[in-house]
Amino acid sequence: MVIGIVSDTHDNKEKVEKIFKYFEHAGVELVIHLGDLISPFVLDWIAKNYTKKLILVRGNNDGELLFTLKKVENYGYEYHTDPDIITIEGKKIAIMHKPLYLNELSQSTGVDFILYGHTHKKEVRENNGVLIINPGEACGYLTGEASFALLDTKTRKVKIERA
Repeated sequence: MVIGIVSDTHDNKEKVEKIFKYFEHAGVELVIHLGDLISPFVLDWIAKNYTKKLILVRGNNDGELLFTLKKVENYGYEYHTDPDIITIEGKKIAIMHKPLYLNELSQSTGVDFILYGHTHKKEVRENNGVLIINPGEACGYLTGEASFALLDTKTRKVKIERA
């Protein structure tokens, strides 16, 4: 399965719409948003451009939790606090906003992948056979480059794309 990975959208409507249209047209069946969505209305922009499964992780800058949870429920999305471990097609994936205990998680939990955001810096590396991925910032505010990632869970190939 190819998973879309995005983080730190920070209310950038243009980038959110562009990235999620890309996911929709590329046939990505699952997107994981690794936090700092910021405002609940971003979920409306996502829903207008992407019709498949979405998993969200709470970021340190996310506000309006109750309204966000209501929108998540209305759209049928999933919402997680970090860190959490999910299983997708038999693969264990640690998801989080802040890069908490990356090396320790890769050595002790039996996960296949660790996905995180927060730093706004792209990273793809392997530790103890575990792929650790940060897609960078989708908003492009700090680095000047809006990015997201695609992960093929079968081949373990990761592709960082620019928005």
